[in-house]
Amino acid sequence: MTLLPGLIQKPAPAAQANGEKQDTPFEWSLVSANDRWTDDPDRIANMSDPPIIDGMLREREVATVVGPAKTAKTWFTLKMALAVAGGDPFLGRATFQRKVLYLDYELKPGTFEKRMCMTSEWRPEGFHYQCLRGRAKLPGIADITTLVEAEGFGLVVVDSLYRTGWLQEENNNDTTSRDLTALQSFTAKTNCSLICVDHTAKGGGTDKSAVDAARGASAKGGFYDSLFVLRPTDKGPDIEKTYAVLDPVLRDWPRFSDLPLVEFAWHQGRISIDVAGEVQRGDAHGNAARVLAVIASSDEPIRFAEIQDGSGLSEGAARRILKNLVVSGRVVESPDPGHKQGKVYSIRESEA
Repeated sequence: MTLLPGLIQKPAPAAQANGEKQDTPFEWSLVSANDRWTDDPDRIANMSDPPIIDGMLREREVATVVGPAKTAKTWFTLKMALAVAGGDPFLGRATFQRKVLYLDYELKPGTFEKRMCMTSEWRPEGFHYQCLRGRAKLPGIADITTLVEAEGFGLVVVDSLYRTGWLQEENNNDTTSRDLTALQSFTAKTNCSLICVDHTAKGGGTDKSAVDAARGASAKGGFYDSLFVLRPTDKGPDIEKTYAVLDPVLRDWPRFSDLPLVEFAWHQGRISIDVAGEVQRGDAHGNAARVLAVIASSDEPIRFAEIQDGSGLSEGAARRILKNLVVSGRVVESPDPGHKQGKVYSIRESEA
């Protein structure tokens, strides 16, 4: 290989006298930025791998769906996988059809099949699965690679990561980084994307950023190309339904301006999963919407005490949210005509 000027390749270490194998030197394959640079916006746009879910997932990416136990992670991920298999929209976003393999490590076969039938509105073509609960021998990454190459899968879902046995020490950053690198090697070799379902840290991860929400080593957060964190909330519009805020972190897509409020509605033999609205970024529990609703319900500018009482929030939380709404321009703060030092609040006309 021709080295760049000034780059010196050190000689490989000599073979050990005791007959140990000589280490294979690293193979460099440096790229000249001068040869690859362009200012053509069309060429730049096409440098990324093709999309699988518009705005959320690309080919050859490793992604994760994270949420507390029993918070509809499997329902959400199953809906996503079935949408990709059928080329159907997911949460209002276009998908680009791929053959899908779903490996479930937690559910009994009958339970998984029930959920699959409830989630898919029609007979799913291109969707294949295997239930691995209770198996003494589980597939390794090499086994999955062989299967994907033989069958042409474009998306593999692993539900859940902690059941696979792929991580030696889940709380160790060094070993976790090495173990997860094998997943990147898998996607690079097969051109297949991989989604791993994972659980949040202790306490449900409610006090953690989306990057740090997953259980175990913090190295997980920086590893994934896309993270889809589901944060349960009881602030949805219908008390008969279940809600979660989707808090994504995306490496190769624009960030969401506001966060989707995902609605899970169970009917007889069917589940619907849709976007019921949006939540302001940084307010995963929808408390800002509650404060806005209290202010909007008043015909006159309203005092802080009334806002706190109507929203049911603590004084500190209500003051913090109200301040952010004023700074963002969604709420107008004015002098209180009845109190010299007081303030009153109203909805800006464009928000009404």
